[in-house]
Amino acid sequence: MRFYLPQTVISPLTIVRKERRLPGRGDILVREGDRVEPVQVIGRAMVPGEFRIVNLAQMLGVPRRAVRRYLKVKPGQEVRQGDVLAARGGLVRRVCRAPIGGTVTGIGGGRLIIEAPPQVVEVRAGYPGVVRRVLREEGVVIQVAGALIQCTWGNQQEGFGVLRLLTDSREKPLRVRMIDASCRGTVLIGGILADEDALNQAIEMQVRGIIVGGVAPELLEKAAQAPFPIVATEGPGSVPMSPRCFQLLSTYNGREAVLDGRFAGGRSVLRPEIIVPLPAEPGTGPLELPDAPLKIGDTVRVTRLPYAGQIGTVMAFVHAGRLTAGSHLPVVKVKVPDEEIPLTVPVFNLEIIRS
Repeated sequence: MRFYLPQTVISPLTIVRKERRLPGRGDILVREGDRVEPVQVIGRAMVPGEFRIVNLAQMLGVPRRAVRRYLKVKPGQEVRQGDVLAARGGLVRRVCRAPIGGTVTGIGGGRLIIEAPPQVVEVRAGYPGVVRRVLREEGVVIQVAGALIQCTWGNQQEGFGVLRLLTDSREKPLRVRMIDASCRGTVLIGGILADEDALNQAIEMQVRGIIVGGVAPELLEKAAQAPFPIVATEGPGSVPMSPRCFQLLSTYNGREAVLDGRFAGGRSVLRPEIIVPLPAEPGTGPLELPDAPLKIGDTVRVTRLPYAGQIGTVMAFVHAGRLTAGSHLPVVKVKVPDEEIPLTVPVFNLEIIRS
């Protein structure tokens, strides 16, 4: 039987190509071959403003056909947020105010529509690299050479900053005492994020991001609302960072890194990533993940407890292994550095590591 598993890239040097697209058709401000920095604006697009439907009849407490006698505005009129749209006197005065600024574009059926003016949206490069391709009126493809670590969880934020290693072990959590004024503007590296006070301290110190192995379940909601990117190499849970990821990030301590905490659709569609731009470029093109089954000699990472985060080499297949819980599942033997006895792991608790 063949097993096609999720694949993760942990590479000290590769080429990454990232698309940066405008929210609509617009103007591209760079050309193919230009070198760009993360904060550089690569394009601008005009997007329609938001609109609101105000139920005047309901707010005034009158029939829909009676709304017009209480109106204070007319179609085509510009209003500011808080302006009076309609008012009714009586024992209890009722006033309808504009929820946003814009133009009154329609009145009817007891309702009123306000449309905000169009907005100019600027899209920044997000990565330091070279414009590999210009997508006419739509965006660009930026090529970056450097280290790449694909992660398992992120809080949907993007950012960049200088890496700052705060722990000397992949198992150690970030603590409040580690985060001081010297951390301002940096990306913190730790083993685990399990302390809400440490997260609050990082927010107060205005750090640029956090990289950990795992985020404690009770902190996921708060981490998702942080004003900077947070990525977990191993995923939700109090899981230490894998030795390979920790060693690689430790090597690049003090270098600038880009954090992309966006993810969707599980492991194979959109993955959170850490990119450490480097001056050297590999001799080959972008890393392509082959659609190949698991085989002996592959480097794999364990994704679930009790060995979560361990990285090793597949030594043998045991197609009818019996686990401690009594179930029978296809398992493999995984040789992990510094361990004499190979680990016995269910196949579906693994992912293939590409570098």
